[in-house]
Amino acid sequence: MRRTAAIALVLCALGAGPAAAEAPPWTVDMAASRIAFAARQMRVPVPGRFERFSAAIRFDPADLATSKAVIDIDVASVTTPNRDIETEIKREPWFDAARYPTARFETTAFAHKGGDRYEATGTLTLRGVTLPVALSATIRIADDPDSPGMLRAEATGEVEVRRTAFGIGQGQWRDTSIVADEVVISIGIVGRRPKAGR
Repeated sequence: MRRTAAIALVLCALGAGPAAAEAPPWTVDMAASRIAFAARQMRVPVPGRFERFSAAIRFDPADLATSKAVIDIDVASVTTPNRDIETEIKREPWFDAARYPTARFETTAFAHKGGDRYEATGTLTLRGVTLPVALSATIRIADDPDSPGMLRAEATGEVEVRRTAFGIGQGQWRDTSIVADEVVISIGIVGRRPKAGR
């Protein structure tokens, strides 16, 4: 009997017992969400966005320890107002979308910074290179006016990265006097979930 109880304690300690509660999942409204970036070429702003991405998000302001977000981006879906730049940026010196079709942002922790402000620390993978990042975000959760019984969350935020750290801009394009090293990535994610229960 004592041996059975001891085994049960060991299994629970190893995580074989009942699953721990997790922050609730949100269904992302892809049509209302966006992932964009802003670069500069010869000091002229070059905006862009990714038209296709997927997001798996669990978030609860009262349970940040189990909150998690994973966003996968289809790199070839990049668009810019300039057709020449849009074509070139997918090629080998830049995103090399044929070889690295997916970029990923994955959180490792959320921290509350007061009010609706949070910091999501995690990793960003671009062109096969994974580096730590910290994304500052505003997350607002309220009753969904269009769907009784549902909550609506809107998260907006941005992070500045250095493109050369990810190998974006090979050969002559490593020269940051032509295309600036700093690129600002911004997100706007809208999600919904039922109000009742977890």
